[in-house]
Amino acid sequence: MTDMTTGLYAHGAIMAALLHRYKTGEGQKIDCNLLSSQVSIMTHIAANYLISGWEARRWGTGHESIVPYQAFKTKDDKYLIVGAGNQNLFEILCKRIGAEHMLEDSRYKDNQSRVENRESLIAALSEIFAQKEMSVWLAKFEGYGLPYGPIQNMQQVFSDPQVLHNNMIQEFQHSTAGTVRVPGPAVKYSTINTSHCTAPPRLSEHTQQVLQGMLGYSDDKIQQLHQGGAIGILKDTENAG
Repeated sequence: MTDMTTGLYAHGAIMAALLHRYKTGEGQKIDCNLLSSQVSIMTHIAANYLISGWEARRWGTGHESIVPYQAFKTKDDKYLIVGAGNQNLFEILCKRIGAEHMLEDSRYKDNQSRVENRESLIAALSEIFAQKEMSVWLAKFEGYGLPYGPIQNMQQVFSDPQVLHNNMIQEFQHSTAGTVRVPGPAVKYSTINTSHCTAPPRLSEHTQQVLQGMLGYSDDKIQQLHQGGAIGILKDTENAG
C-alpha cells in the first residue's frame, strides 16, 4: 500500500506542478518518498498521538476513535463492515437492527461515550448481528445512508454487479501468455476511453521502437549498442511468440 500511495501522491504532485508551471512559468522539483507517504496516511492515528500523546493500539477491524466502526460476524459466518461515523448514523443503525433501547442508554449517548464503553457496545452488537444472515442485514441497511458492506473474497468481488458495471475487469491478449485479465482503472472520464488495454511488454520488445521513433537513433547506432551488450532487441519472430 505504501508503494501505491506514493505513486498516487506523485501523480497528484506532477499534475499540480504542471498547473503551477502553466500559471507562473516556474518549474518544480518534486520530492515524493515512501517514508513520508507512510507517515501521512496514518491520518487520525498520527493526529491522536501528536495532539494528545495517545500511543496507537491494535483494534483489529475497529476504528480507534469512532465506535462502532468495524466488522461483525453474521449468522452464516460472513463478515459485515458497519460504520456509524456520527450520531445520526448511530441512530439509524440502532433502529435498523431493532436495538432502539441503546439510544436511551447513557453509555452510548454520544461517540465519546461509545468509545469509552467500546467493549460492552461491541459485544452487544456482535450478539445481534450473529442472529441473522448477511443477506438480511444488507437488505435492512439498503437505502438508509449508513456506511456498510460485506467483506468479500476475490470471486465475490469480481462477480459483484457494481464492479462489473464499473468495467473493473479488463482483458487483453499477450504474445506468450494468451488471454490475460487484470483490474481496470478506478477513474473513468466523460470523453476519454480508458478501456483500451495493451499487454505488458516483453523484455526489449519496444527498445528499437523507442530509440528510433522517439530518440531518432539510426539502425547502425542501434546495432552498435546491441552488439556491445548495452541493449537487447526482441526479434519479430520472438515478438510473435
